[in-house]
Amino acid sequence: MSKSFVLILAFLSAITIYSQNADDLAKRAQKSLDRGDYNAAIADLSQVIVLTSSLDPKSDQLRNSFNEKPIIPNSERDRITVLDPRTAVAYTNRGKAYFAIGQFDSAISDYNHALTITPTMVAALLCRGIARNSQKQYELAMEDFEHVIKLDKHQVGGYIGRATVNLAVGDKERAVQDFNYAVKLGPKNPMTYYYRGECRRRLGDIDSGLSDFEYAIKLNPKLPIGYLGRGLVSLAKGEFEKAISDFTTVIELDGRIANAYANRGFAYRILGKAIEAEADFHRAIELDPLLEADVDAGKRKIASAESKTMKQL
Repeated sequence: MSKSFVLILAFLSAITIYSQNADDLAKRAQKSLDRGDYNAAIADLSQVIVLTSSLDPKSDQLRNSFNEKPIIPNSERDRITVLDPRTAVAYTNRGKAYFAIGQFDSAISDYNHALTITPTMVAALLCRGIARNSQKQYELAMEDFEHVIKLDKHQVGGYIGRATVNLAVGDKERAVQDFNYAVKLGPKNPMTYYYRGECRRRLGDIDSGLSDFEYAIKLNPKLPIGYLGRGLVSLAKGEFEKAISDFTTVIELDGRIANAYANRGFAYRILGKAIEAEADFHRAIELDPLLEADVDAGKRKIASAESKTMKQL
């Protein structure tokens, strides 16, 4: 057996080992994402990115190929090709994990890396659009969602994303049009009804919103945000026990949704259950520190309404 043949066998063996390791890590990362263990997912996906980008995890070129200051000149960077599509998928999934823990800049950076590798990757475009929208980068978010629709005119997520941007910038008419079209494209997709219901609720049409939330729940009885939407309608109608019941269902299905705790806290507070309310407010802020201002504002509003009621007695 020639020396060159032995080297070829060793090379192929290395590819197989790294491929299997990458696949195992990717599967484990997906499980971590599903159960909300985002730091574990980030750790595994970081290794997947290394393994699927190069056979040498210690390679200087690998470490610098996609960072903010690449050792490769910008003029040459577009000519880099990563042959393994798992690298782009890993960047996208790691971006989802970063987004979930509030590290939005890191999330957007990962989506950018994924799109550098695969410019037409719809999942990365959708995720980046959502992240940009959450950071009020509305023009950039709109570009991403428009790109998705251009790539696939039947992609429901593109229309939902574009509608959420239009709603955020005050273009209510176009938002409603896109939500209606999303429902037309995905008549059996509970998320389309949830988003249209949320749009209607925000525009003050709470009865139509309620209808959409209930249909979303009918399509998927285990959809947490369906109950969240319905709970918000009940809260607006003053049906506080119903609201508490729905928010409790949200928490039972997914205990990571901070808004469910915050709004259940408001309902408890209105009903005079101060201890339960404060426990919920504490948990909501613990899950999402950015909610603290909204929680404080809600508590002041309830206290003001109580004060007016007492004066009328």
